[in-house]
Amino acid sequence: MKYFAVFAVLFGVAAAQQYKATQNANEIVITRSENENNGDGTFRWVSELSDGTKLEQSGYVKDGPDPENPIQVIQGSFSYISPEGEQINLKYLADENGFQPEGAHLPTPPPIPEEIQRSIELALRNAGAQGAASNINQQFSRPQQRFNQPRRF
Repeated sequence: MKYFAVFAVLFGVAAAQQYKATQNANEIVITRSENENNGDGTFRWVSELSDGTKLEQSGYVKDGPDPENPIQVIQGSFSYISPEGEQINLKYLADENGFQPEGAHLPTPPPIPEEIQRSIELALRNAGAQGAASNINQQFSRPQQRFNQPRRF
């Protein structure tokens, strides 16, 4: 019985060491971290992780139409390995026009079929022609007579 207790303790210690080694292998750590903030709206930071993830971002302030509200511009990128093993890269710009990402993995709309594109162009041409005719008719139409309105003297 004494040997069984010693064996159980040794087995427990070995199992704990194996569990700790497995946990450390799955742990993701920061391998690089740089951060610069100038306090005037300009900044830059870079991070890299042990799993291959890379993040980078920089920003600056530019004048906008309203001098009281300058525009913060931020640009950056990140990359990582997807669960399928594919390298994912994304670059982005965020400014007065919103968030603008770029990446090969992002979905894109399918092309418009040729027949539909022709019908859209035809509809736009017809709408433009009708709009021009409508403007001409409005310019040269008789003024509307307004009856029963009180006169002011």
